[in-house]
Amino acid sequence: MKKILLFCFLASTITSCSFYKVASITSEKTKKSNNMLVFENDTIRVSYNFWAKNGAMSFDLYNKLNIPLYFDWKKSAFIPNDKMMSYWQDETNTTGSSSSSAYYLYGGVIGGSNRSKSKSIRQERIGVIPPHALISNNKYTLVLPKTDLLVQEYNLSNTPLRFRNYLAVSTSEQFDKDVFFIDNDFFVSNVKKIKKSKIKASQISSAFYMGSQY
Repeated sequence: MKKILLFCFLASTITSCSFYKVASITSEKTKKSNNMLVFENDTIRVSYNFWAKNGAMSFDLYNKLNIPLYFDWKKSAFIPNDKMMSYWQDETNTTGSSSSSAYYLYGGVIGGSNRSKSKSIRQERIGVIPPHALISNNKYTLVLPKTDLLVQEYNLSNTPLRFRNYLAVSTSEQFDKDVFFIDNDFFVSNVKKIKKSKIKASQISSAFYMGSQY
């Protein structure tokens, strides 16, 4: 009995002492609004939410205009540490489902059939946002290199992760007029330890968290 109690005590102690590392993100081209990093001009507002385990490259695009806005996802990219990762790939995804049915007569099964369905979904290269509406994108994640992270404060020259969100936008679906580009850059500026029990209370859109193995 004493051994069981000792084991429970040790397990509880280890769990209570476990921690996460929280990485704060800084950007010179955005401003903080309701704990989010936001870029906006007269045409569009881009709101970022990075909070997730290992980070999420998640953002909302809001169209301020009275006409649609178009995005060329092939020319747009997430760029971590100078590596381009396009938001569009020339591929088709297939999704499937199956169902079964049986025929009942006075409470007895007299027959049945199995059916399966599948359909192909092709990603559109050109996306559209209706007037005064938004779309969201969370295709990629943010991942820091697995290092000791001995330095707790970082700048652009020594940060373990810098990244950009590069978007090609136009008021024309053919991209033959009014084309402009959004280029928002970010970097990890601070890493600190937080007890696992306090991680929910530490949630903020301009940061993300990592497991204790980092």
